[in-house]
Amino acid sequence: MSSGLDRDDVTEGSPSVLEGPPTPAPTARGRRRTRWVVAGVAAVAAVGVTGAVVLNGQTSEPVPVALDPDPVASPPANWLSGASGHGVASGEYGTWRGRPMEIAGTWVDNDDAMVALYQLQPGAEYGAWDGPLDVAIGAFDEGGSWEEAADGDYDRRWRESLTNLRDLRADRPGTVYIRLAHEMNGTWVPWAVNADNHQAFVEAWQRFRDLQQEVYPEAQLVFCVNRESVGTDMDWREFFPGAEYVDVMAVDYYNNYPYVDTAEEWQESLLESDDWGAPKGLQRHLEFARSVGLPLAVPEWSGNADEGDSPAFIRGMYEFFSEHGGTGAGDVLYEIHFNVHGDGDRWTLFGEYTRMPESTELYQQLW
Repeated sequence: MSSGLDRDDVTEGSPSVLEGPPTPAPTARGRRRTRWVVAGVAAVAAVGVTGAVVLNGQTSEPVPVALDPDPVASPPANWLSGASGHGVASGEYGTWRGRPMEIAGTWVDNDDAMVALYQLQPGAEYGAWDGPLDVAIGAFDEGGSWEEAADGDYDRRWRESLTNLRDLRADRPGTVYIRLAHEMNGTWVPWAVNADNHQAFVEAWQRFRDLQQEVYPEAQLVFCVNRESVGTDMDWREFFPGAEYVDVMAVDYYNNYPYVDTAEEWQESLLESDDWGAPKGLQRHLEFARSVGLPLAVPEWSGNADEGDSPAFIRGMYEFFSEHGGTGAGDVLYEIHFNVHGDGDRWTLFGEYTRMPESTELYQQLW
């Protein structure tokens, strides 16, 4: 999300993020990576920190110190780890946690923003970001429909969005992951998919895929559902458009529905299915990704301070990424912690606004 923007408050699932012109923020060049290359993490020097940054209202200047990696104490990670929101583009977040941002996430969730790409413009938040970037593109605004999309009514805007994105990222080595119509299995987005429009959605998605392959084939197209399906009246796997039209499977995964507070509850949650039999637990999503021959990403995830402070959830996520990280089918390719201010700051870990001190401390220790 761009700096200075708010995230809509939604009670079910994770909310939609509508991007507008950002307030320019300090930028920092991300780590150079080529498409799908994760093993290079081992070759990057670890970063130590003396001093501190903003945490629970206490502020001091961090001093990054380059250290030689210890392959025993700090084995190389095998997945791309990043965040969205405060401190990502500036490098503060990565310095604080002791592991640089290997991928970042942002949103262009309305018809204007998907074309203007405000935060990717020179001098804006991600104007100088060279690393991998997950860009969530909303399919259409309120009043649009998948039927119109399937008929080609949005082709011109979609093409312009892809062209501008390609041109802005043309000389950057980091892969762009295009997360089209994310969380389409929920009612809180204009592009919600359900039993009435799912066939049109598949046709429209395949149409967008054709445009993406023509205009910006270097990008990766991400099919991203929300952990909790609401209002679909069907198994979301029935409107999966086909592996040939997708590069990465993904799920947004917050500590909701159910909220987990213990290691036992975490283990139980991994294997859950929803009311229609579709994957809900993180393990089930991984299994589906493997079944269609694709890697899995978790482009949005965090604890939930409105429910409590659960280090068990943070530890569970880290162990899951560590166990399953990789680039193959059924591997975790990347994960992005949602650290965006707003919505009562119930998701943030890094910065003075965190309401989950125990989770914050454990995240910093693990990552």
